[in-house]
Amino acid sequence: MNLSKHLKFIIPAIIFYMAMRFFLDNEGMSSSALAVLFLASAASAFWIAKYRFLPVVLIAVFTASSVLFLFTLGKNSFQNSYVIFSSLLFALALVGINKLFSQQEKYDHQEIINKKILYFGFNLNQTIVLFSVFFLSSGVYGIYIDLDFPIWMTMAAIFAGVSILIFYLIKINFLKNKIAKDRMISFADKTFVFYSFLFGFLVAEIFWAMSFLPANHLTVGSITLCLCYSFWNILRDRLKNEFTKKSVSSNLAFFIIAASVVLATSKWGIV
Repeated sequence: MNLSKHLKFIIPAIIFYMAMRFFLDNEGMSSSALAVLFLASAASAFWIAKYRFLPVVLIAVFTASSVLFLFTLGKNSFQNSYVIFSSLLFALALVGINKLFSQQEKYDHQEIINKKILYFGFNLNQTIVLFSVFFLSSGVYGIYIDLDFPIWMTMAAIFAGVSILIFYLIKINFLKNKIAKDRMISFADKTFVFYSFLFGFLVAEIFWAMSFLPANHLTVGSITLCLCYSFWNILRDRLKNEFTKKSVSSNLAFFIIAASVVLATSKWGIV
């Protein structure tokens, strides 16, 4: 294995790990360390994506969500494992960005693309988006409980984060389909914004409804993840012109069953 080839993933992941470790050891956030973390993360995504701004969106939300989630874990042994895990996820995010946008570069230069690499890159990006949703919703709700923030601020944070993530997901889904010449519906960017806004609004409203439950942040985060997964599958079918009653009912059934399992197995209480 050529180590130098992978340094562009390893070095940013080490910086990410060191910053998260710093927050953990000092039991709080440092503005300078946070600035270094965001700048290093954004710069690495921008560089790996061949100087495109779109992947910076994913990395910025993932980084913010990971830091928020860290401070909701409390003092336990899981914190150390989480710092390692989130750093590995960050490295995988960079790999996914590299695979996806390297195929776009080939497509732009009319070179032969590798569809397996393209789909692999997209699936990695999709996975990181879902992890970001879980970290974001759990982290924001945990801070809402601990610091007694107004619920409207919590909803606004969830709305903004989810809308941005779904906008990114819709954009790279169309990018993937365009490069692979898969079937898709032609939508303008304004339509991307509309679907992202609608998606974020629905999640924020359900998030508000869950605030009335005596549930902890991990339970709320898990249900939000199931919700976003189901809604995204429905939206993706719509974007592929495969929107049917069967696809809607099957995804809604998945959400109901998954949420029921989460609620049935969760430890009730907001601590």
